[in-house]
Amino acid sequence: MCHLYMASKSRMASGKWLQRQRRTITRSGSCQFNPEDQGIYSLASNYGGLVARMVFQPIEESSRNLWSKQLNTAEQDEKKHKAKVQAAKSHLTDVLRAYAILAIIALSIGPDIVPVGLKLLIGWKSEKLQDLLSAYCCYIPFLAFNGITEAFVSAAVSPSEMRRQAGWMTVFSVCFGITSFLLLSIAKLGAFGLVWANIINMSVRTIWSLSYIRDYLRRNEADLHTGDFSPNMQTLAILALAAGRRMIDYRPLGDGLYGILATLAFAALSALLIA
Repeated sequence: MCHLYMASKSRMASGKWLQRQRRTITRSGSCQFNPEDQGIYSLASNYGGLVARMVFQPIEESSRNLWSKQLNTAEQDEKKHKAKVQAAKSHLTDVLRAYAILAIIALSIGPDIVPVGLKLLIGWKSEKLQDLLSAYCCYIPFLAFNGITEAFVSAAVSPSEMRRQAGWMTVFSVCFGITSFLLLSIAKLGAFGLVWANIINMSVRTIWSLSYIRDYLRRNEADLHTGDFSPNMQTLAILALAAGRRMIDYRPLGDGLYGILATLAFAALSALLIA
């Protein structure tokens, strides 16, 4: 038990160190903006981070604690261990399916809610802030998927695999720094470049985590398939509808009465398709 406790502590320390390194790179990137863009990015990241801290972080922490108890069962027999692995997989697929639905809703109506939310929260509208928060609506689902998959990995990884995991996380941090440099300094995308660098980083890390999870579950006779957590066709229709709306001369629905009613109508349609 002492061995498992120390392994858990090591995983947590490694994860926190990597998070600090990534935040340092992000702060360094934001310093390359002009003062206006820097302030807008800080405001957008604070509002976006608030959603992550309030909604996704508690789910990640509770799931990580549950999986640590289910998967760190070296003293149990093989049959009991596989049963707990199956239960851990079931919990993971439930969370991933819920995140997929939330992601589609965020991508579908998030950019239309942003103008309304800005007017209600701060009483004024900035086109740059509105556009950046709309981009954050795309980033937050990637952040959520990365957080829950890495929570499973941190609970399942063995002490012998921990060094390999830390090595990959370091590689991803270096790649994030390079991507940020290319998008900020070469492509001159400003704050949007840093958001897209984060999206790319979260995507790559999520793919790696899912690859590890599938390999781990296969070793315990509980394979993971995309269909296990994919939303149904009606839910995917929402994303197709939202994408079509943006491709055909897309403009936000606005922050007046018409905009609020149109946003509510689109949200109602989304709810009907999901139901």
